[in-house]
Amino acid sequence: MTLQPLPSLAEAKITTLPASAFYIPNFLSEEEEASILQKIAEAPKPRWKQLTHRRLQTWPSDLVHDKLIDAPLPRWLETPIVTRLCDLRRSNDDASDSLFSDSPHKRPNHVLINEYPPGVGIMPHKASLGYVVAYTQEYS
Repeated sequence: MTLQPLPSLAEAKITTLPASAFYIPNFLSEEEEASILQKIAEAPKPRWKQLTHRRLQTWPSDLVHDKLIDAPLPRWLETPIVTRLCDLRRSNDDASDSLFSDSPHKRPNHVLINEYPPGVGIMPHKASLGYVVAYTQEYS
């Protein structure tokens, strides 16, 4: 499958949902998705934390006192996900206005992978102070 160039977020907007909702079909190829899911499944058991109603992996580390340990993300998250996210623009009008222009690191620096049992979904919550939420990627 050949991936199309990423649209700007303006082109990916879902007009029937809140203004912060976007959908980019085929963000990953089927092969990339399978590879990433395999890496998640192969993670060492200590990487998983059992929480109420879900399991969680944090990459590159857990938050410690609402701070991240400065460490790189694994290569399998950097390419293709982080690379594509960094290439994504908010609009077609300004090529320098990337999705992460306003974030402190100018790129994703932390990834949470949640695994929910069938029939259970994400519960309402507020993100910790240590997070600047710019983007969420979900796989079903």
